[in-house]
Amino acid sequence: MGQLITEQQKTDFENDGIVKLTNAIDDKLLAKLIECFEWSIANPGPIAVGKPEGENIHFVDNGNPKAYKMYGELVLESNFAVIAAELWNSEYVGFFAEEIFLKQGKSLPTYWHQDTVYSPWGGEHWANFWIPLVEMSKQQSIRIVRGSHKGVMYDGTTFNPKDPTEPLWGEAGNFPRLPDITADLEADPSSWDIAGFDVSPGDLVILHPHSIHAGGKNDDTLTVRRNLVLRFFGDKSHYSDHLPDAPGMYDHKPLPAAGGGFLRDGDPYRPASMIQVSP
Repeated sequence: MGQLITEQQKTDFENDGIVKLTNAIDDKLLAKLIECFEWSIANPGPIAVGKPEGENIHFVDNGNPKAYKMYGELVLESNFAVIAAELWNSEYVGFFAEEIFLKQGKSLPTYWHQDTVYSPWGGEHWANFWIPLVEMSKQQSIRIVRGSHKGVMYDGTTFNPKDPTEPLWGEAGNFPRLPDITADLEADPSSWDIAGFDVSPGDLVILHPHSIHAGGKNDDTLTVRRNLVLRFFGDKSHYSDHLPDAPGMYDHKPLPAAGGGFLRDGDPYRPASMIQVSP
């Protein structure tokens, strides 16, 4: 098998925090991804947000425990682990979980945020494999602030439509408040260096979860927006104890380690509950 990742793509991911692999997913794998997506829509997990039916839909499901085996088997049958290993030059590749997005009718964008302020993740070797199931423009798909994966960790957002930068942790945390990137861009489109792509089914967009990123919404040219995300971690990933001890959805319990005991700050990220998918 030849190399799946070019040196330029490695450089782009390293410098920008995002890269697009055009036609990286063949028809057979795409069909399996769609099948899994449909299963997820029909079987929401315990932290799903919204409902997947009705005229106006904004549905997100994330890390459904009942879906892990299904998506894990798909990953093992795919070349995703090879892509991640080549992208990072990593011997170890682990599969974290899936995330599902379905938007239809009058939907909201997914506001600017960083995934790392919601989860105990640290290190270079993390990747969100963002997979479009319909054609989307750059504005409709996924965009990031270029290079932000190497920068400040901001407070999370509560995803409040009335205040998209409303702090998640607030005084419980020690994070600066998110800037209002949407307002800044409306006032001056050059105020932030934004990276993104037009995408079609078969394309694969890979971004670092520490990147400040936002997802698009439906408009007159996109009646239904469907995509899923598969998350991976590699050699240079570690457990990070940066999250506040506060109740709520993001109050993470001690995480059992693959080698026994529980993960501690700085330990390689190797949870007992997640599979190694290295090629």
